[in-house]
Amino acid sequence: MKFVIRNILRAVSSRRYRVEGDSMLPTLADKHYVLLVSRRWTDWEPQRGDIVVFRRPGPPHDLYVKRVVGMPGEDIQMVAGQVYLDGGLLKENYPTIPPVPGRRDRGEWWTGPDEFVLLGDNRRGSEDSRIFGPVRRELIVGRVWFRYWPLGAWSRLHKIK
Repeated sequence: MKFVIRNILRAVSSRRYRVEGDSMLPTLADKHYVLLVSRRWTDWEPQRGDIVVFRRPGPPHDLYVKRVVGMPGEDIQMVAGQVYLDGGLLKENYPTIPPVPGRRDRGEWWTGPDEFVLLGDNRRGSEDSRIFGPVRRELIVGRVWFRYWPLGAWSRLHKIK
């Protein structure tokens, strides 16, 4: 019973978000609708691999959805679609679309104490930290936990504790 009540409260207190564009393919597609747990109402902190909604640094301050790849205080590099963390290859346990072969796709970031590197799963078509750099914690709105539209694609995207 406690499990049911907790999940009903979570669903009622979740924020809705409509995905715009295909930067998170194959995980999320254009016009998918998701629920997110807001940082305002929980003690949740971003973790590597989380899908988050955030305000883009600098104008325009639109809402974006991306995946957390780099954590505070890390040296993150991206070379030919591969992400390196403090010099070692990062094992990404989620599907990604690599960048166009032969295209020069590089990035390097040294994150501050409250900064995260956020990348789209579709490395060929994503406006992400490669464009606007690390994202401050305060710009992260919440973590995506459930896709509810289209109906045939209902799925939990992250287990909420």
